[in-house]
Amino acid sequence: MKKILLLVSIFILQACGKPTTLKVNHDELAKYDGPLKELVEISFQKAQLADKRANKTRIGVKKNGFGGEIGDIVTENPVDEIILNAISTALVKNGHIVSSSGRIKIEGTITNFWLEMDMNAFTVEFIGDVQCELSFIDTETGKKIYSSEYSGHYAEKKMAGAKKTWQTVMSKAVNNLIEDLVFDEDLKDALEDL
Repeated sequence: MKKILLLVSIFILQACGKPTTLKVNHDELAKYDGPLKELVEISFQKAQLADKRANKTRIGVKKNGFGGEIGDIVTENPVDEIILNAISTALVKNGHIVSSSGRIKIEGTITNFWLEMDMNAFTVEFIGDVQCELSFIDTETGKKIYSSEYSGHYAEKKMAGAKKTWQTVMSKAVNNLIEDLVFDEDLKDALEDL
């Protein structure tokens, strides 16, 4: 009997320590209409992003009821791919073209992509935070025409939550990153001056 309990305990501890993989995607059916839609169609090169996050191996940690870390949270697709797809959606949904060649080159860095769990007495607040810095470069002149930081933040309080909640929170944070980009009036003004 003791051997069975020991084996069950070892199995439970190993299961807790395994990474949980999330499928994080933005909502491709959402409108995302912003001031960028007012511009004449512009051709953008697909963004080139460097991942500058402090920890590139995970996007969060699973915690036990006492707040202790019991395993990593990772994404099914690479984080840079998730952000690249979000940027492309933002531009295409606003009437622009994204391809391997275009007038405007986009370069940038991913600075944060993290799921935090804030444990309270009766609830857990799940907080998704996504941040990147982007530069827009005119390929005809080679000049940087605009740079900015963009972020998406989403929080949800629940009695408890697991994989599905975590995916939802991070996906909505990515949606909010898209909105931050398409509602950037200064970017619109910089592109309008081309």
